[in-house]
Amino acid sequence: MSDSEMICVSMQGAETTVSFSPDHINRTETAQKISWDLCELIEDTQSGETPLDHIVLDFRGIDRIGSAGLNGLIGIKSKARSHGVRVVLSNVQESVRDVFALTRLERMFEFRTVDGRGVTFG
Repeated sequence: MSDSEMICVSMQGAETTVSFSPDHINRTETAQKISWDLCELIEDTQSGETPLDHIVLDFRGIDRIGSAGLNGLIGIKSKARSHGVRVVLSNVQESVRDVFALTRLERMFEFRTVDGRGVTFG
């Protein structure tokens, strides 16, 4: 993923997976851009033939998250909820999960376990 590609979107069947780099999710300007791009993706897919049921945000390689990233995720979750789309976080490292727990945002998101099942935090 180059600097010009802030997100990588993979659509396979009913599942849309989005990945991003640690640098992009933790910088204010790029985190806002990621949030806007994903909100636009949610809106665009909802008006298509096959509406999006859920979106998976792949945290592979991300070992920290700051306020810019958290704020962006809250915006994405808000847009998704207004369109009836679930947001699932996958491959979330323990250090990042700890931040979700400390900020009490773990209740807002669904986390995917290693075996691929969607479960809430805890």
